[in-house]
Formats: sequence, structure tokens, C-alpha cells
Amino acid sequence: MLASCGGGGGGSPTPDSSGPPARRAPEPPSDEQLVEDVLRDRADALEEGDRRAFLATGPRARRRADRAAIAAAAALPLRDVDLDAGSIDVTGRRARARVMVHYGIDGVRGTFQSTRRVGFVKTGGGWRVATLRGVRGRPPWEVGRFALRRTPHFVVLAAPDAAAGDLAAVLESGYEAMRSRLQLGRLRRRYLVIAAADPAQARGLTSQIRGLESLAAISDATINERGPARAVSSVVSLRLLVVYSAFAGLGAEGQRRTIAHELTHAALAGATSGRTPAWLVEGVAMYVSGDRRVAPPGADLAALSQPMAIAKLSGAAQARAYAASSAAAFTIVDRFGSRRLLELYDAFNDSDLRGTPGPRLVDRALRRELGIGLADLM
Repeated sequence: MLASCGGGGGGSPTPDSSGPPARRAPEPPSDEQLVEDVLRDRADALEEGDRRAFLATGPRARRRADRAAIAAAAALPLRDVDLDAGSIDVTGRRARARVMVHYGIDGVRGTFQSTRRVGFVKTGGGWRVATLRGVRGRPPWEVGRFALRRTPHFVVLAAPDAAAGDLAAVLESGYEAMRSRLQLGRLRRRYLVIAAADPAQARGLTSQIRGLESLAAISDATINERGPARAVSSVVSLRLLVVYSAFAGLGAEGQRRTIAHELTHAALAGATSGRTPAWLVEGVAMYVSGDRRVAPPGADLAALSQPMAIAKLSGAAQARAYAASSAAAFTIVDRFGSRRLLELYDAFNDSDLRGTPGPRLVDRALRRELGIGLADLM
């Protein structure tokens, strides 16, 4: 027999400390994360046209507006819908954020975007979208209900009672005519066209362009630029907006010119530097569409040499600006030929042409390309 010696006999065995650690309870989602969840649910419901899921993202007070929005969205071939909140400011049971709305239309290249100021409220069922602020730059389903019509080169969204067939025919005719006229830029295979019923609806769809009361159509592009020449690196989205109440009254020739004008802008979107003067952008489109006008008394191209100069005008001032732009473009063609007009247009993409947008840069470009100054054109 062997006798054991020493102390500690008979005690309980020491627990093995090498086993797995106890699991910690997961952290509950933050209010910011829950707001993002609501936006994701809302985006999914918009893309799928899911009325029940969409209404669940808002409180009872929003039911009427949300019913109209989801009914309008369900009629559209939406894709890639995303609601990106960025920074979310939470104060108690309220929150707010600037939400970037991204969406695509089936059959049309690119994505479109709008910025909305959104308010949220925390209810017994969780966070909900309470308010949408801003009257301009809204996505189409917040502006009204549109019917869809497809043609070989356009996806047209128009009010259900509009003569969309007549508009589609004019669009296709303009597209075919433009194919033989383009010497710079190129037409896309298919464009989105939104036919706003009137200027008020057009204002709801756009954010930067003024003077919509006197316009029948506009080309609306979102682009990325690069380098000191501000050349276009990519065209994110491109659409034509027709103000149908004005367009319908133009007559056949006026409608033809309008479509040719806007398709020129569309075709040149990828070739238009962020430094190109407004008078040249509009002048080239007016030349291509055959819209020749006489320069108004006191026309000042220097005042129209910033890229957005004409977009900020309205009424008579806008009409005078278009006339001055037309006169300047046709003067260049008469004296130097159409090829030189387009070479001047392209010159602003050249990083060797140094300077910031404005009359000094335009004068420098004119002297380099044509041997004349800005004051010599008018």
C-alpha cells in the first residue's frame, strides 16, 4: 500500500478555465441604423411597387401622400432604387437627414438622382418617414403620375391624357435627322424623356434651371468632371424634359427645331467642358437645329460667358440671351465654317488652354482658334 502524504486531499476539482468564454449579448441597433433600415425598406418597396411595404415606412399622417407616390412608382419600370441618408441627426424621438435618391429606368443607360430633406419620427412601431421637404428636384413619382411609352430610341413618361404618340413620332424623326448632322459627340441608343404637363410640374422635376415658363424642352445631364480643363470624365445620367403645354403649341417646324436643339445638347454632353461658355453651348445647338436669330441691341457675350449664365435667366432676358447666342454661332460659321465652330467648342477640353470659366478664358480661346477676340463677334 502506498500512503499519500501532503495536504489538500478530498477537495472539489478545480474548474477547467480553458473552455469557451461566455457569450456577450449583441448590442442593440442604434437609432441611426434603424433609420437606415426604414430607408432601405422604402427603397425596396419603391422598386417593387409594393404598396403595403411602402405604406409601412410612414406614419398614418403620410398615408394620403404615400398612396399617391407608390401608385405612381408602380407604373414605372424602376430599377436600382437606393435612398442614401449620409449623415443622420437624431434628437430624441425625431431625426432628419439629407437623403440622396438614386434610381434607374429599365432600358435606359445610367442612373438618376434627387436630393430630399427627410424628417423621421419614432413611433410605437419604430422609426418612420414623417416629412419630405423641397419643391424642386423631386423624383417623378413624387411629382405626378406618368404613363409609359417605348419607342426604338426613347422611353417616354407622359401624363396619361397627353398625346404621347405625337411626341414619340417627333422624337424619332428628330433622332433620325440628327444622325446625319453630328460632327462632334454621338447620340445614345436610347434616352429617357419626361413630358411634364406644365411649367409647374417641370419645376418640380428640375433643380437648377429657371425660366421654364418660356421653355418647351431642356436637356438635363448629371456629369463628372476631371482636371483643370473640367473635361467630362463620365455622364452619370441624361434625360430630356419636355414642357408639354408649351411644346404642343409650337407647330411642326417649332417642334422639330426644339427636338434637334435638345438632342444636340444630349449628343454633346460628354464633350462639353465645365468651362464652355453658355452662349457657345446654346449657340451650337441653335446652329445645328437651324434656329438663326438676330443679335438684340446691346448684346453682351461677356455676360453670357459663364457656363450657367443662361440657365439663371428667365423671360425677356432669357430670350435675348438665346438670340445673342444664335447670332454669335452663325457669325462664326459664316466667317470660318462649321468645322471651326466645333473646334472652338472642343477647345475648352484642352488643358493647355489655361484659365477659369469666364470672359477672359473665352477671349483667349477665340484668339487661339479663330484669331479674333470676344468683342469682335458682336
